[in-house]
Amino acid sequence: MAINIRVITPDRIVCSTTAEEIILPSTTGQLGILDGHAPLITALDIGVLRIKMDQKWTPMVLFGGFAEVDQDQITILVNDVEEAAVLNLNDVTVALEQATLALENAQTSREKIEASQNLKKASARVQAATFLS
Repeated sequence: MAINIRVITPDRIVCSTTAEEIILPSTTGQLGILDGHAPLITALDIGVLRIKMDQKWTPMVLFGGFAEVDQDQITILVNDVEEAAVLNLNDVTVALEQATLALENAQTSREKIEASQNLKKASARVQAATFLS
């Protein structure tokens, strides 16, 4: 059996396909979904969504949101998404180093929060790009 998956941002449908398995970056850790999974709603963190289709894994970087699983249907509502195929490992590694420095140099609480979010995004991009290489 297959799982129907839809990834939706506020302005577009990013992906609508069937998959054999899905790994979600939930706020409580990685969450694996197979066909026949119990219904659930979960919050998503910044991280890598992995979709297994035709015995091949496809990663996407998600920037927070929610996922609903119900009767082999998964709807993923996210703030934004980046497809890993467009990421360059060297570029995202440099961006991760810059984000790490920005967090170390942050002074105010607001700067620290923004730098922390940017570091999570940079880290997720590196994970997705590494997954493809």
